[in-house]
Amino acid sequence: MILRALVVASIFFVGGEHGYLADETTRSRLAAPTTRFGAIEGVISYRNDPQHKWRLARYYLKSPKTGELDEAVVALNGQTLKRFASPRKPTVTSIDQKQMRFVPETVAIGVGDRVRFTNSDPQTHNISLGDPRLRFSDTIAPGQEAVETFAKASGIRHPFALSCTFHSQMQGWIYVFDHPFFQVTRSDGRYRLEHVPPGDYRLEVAHSAGELHMSRPIHVEPNATVKIDFVLTPADRSPAE
Repeated sequence: MILRALVVASIFFVGGEHGYLADETTRSRLAAPTTRFGAIEGVISYRNDPQHKWRLARYYLKSPKTGELDEAVVALNGQTLKRFASPRKPTVTSIDQKQMRFVPETVAIGVGDRVRFTNSDPQTHNISLGDPRLRFSDTIAPGQEAVETFAKASGIRHPFALSCTFHSQMQGWIYVFDHPFFQVTRSDGRYRLEHVPPGDYRLEVAHSAGELHMSRPIHVEPNATVKIDFVLTPADRSPAE
């Protein structure tokens, strides 16, 4: 009886002063953080208006019928988001110049990240950015490249606008955020923001090529996924300020 009591006591106190059972399930449960994150997901699409047609829509819509929108930027807006930007190594995102276009035209990066500009065209291009927050002019011959660092946030309403001095039809946009809760849609129009702290925010969507913008209030619960779809129309056109 004494031996049995000693065995039970030794198992019970393996966890130290907290006195919990020392099995893996219990240790994992007690070690888990008390605050759980949520997620946000959905689809961004565009519905055309025959009276106000978007002439460039064919470049960004997977299907005119369903309207999934490519290269739309989705981001949270909230006062507390910046403190969730954990230290990390700067990343490098590539933008090519191909068939007289920036490919991709739209990227979203974090503060301090870099963009590598390459040139796959037979023509020489010049990447120009004349923004008061950042100015550069890089002439890039075929096969060459240039790298620029984006040290200041733009937010979703004021992206950095790229142009080519030699080819006026070329346009591109770089969105820079001081928090990690952003994404650029691809051809299926889908997005998903993960590890979002519970709270109240605004969820914003922008598409620079269409001068489109929309936002909605959103509440994120712990351990839950909020599903929000956006359907943009010409009525959501918001010219750059």
